[in-house]
Amino acid sequence: MQLIRARLEARRDINAVRELSSQIEAEYMEMPGLSVTLPQAQRLWTADRHTCQTAFDLLVARGVLKMSVKGRFVRA
Repeated sequence: MQLIRARLEARRDINAVRELSSQIEAEYMEMPGLSVTLPQAQRLWTADRHTCQTAFDLLVARGVLKMSVKGRFVRA
């Protein structure tokens, strides 16, 4: 039973990251000058730190975003 619960939670986490990364990418496409820190992004998209960080990591890995030297996420 615990294994099933863990798998369901993992699937929910993956879906949350996918949805958030799609939303973030769309916002950056609409506003090319958007530049936010992780705490600002968490508030803007009402997301927990882990989900938000994972979504940004995914977007950086895909080359959609990059992190500036000041720790802000900007379009790549």
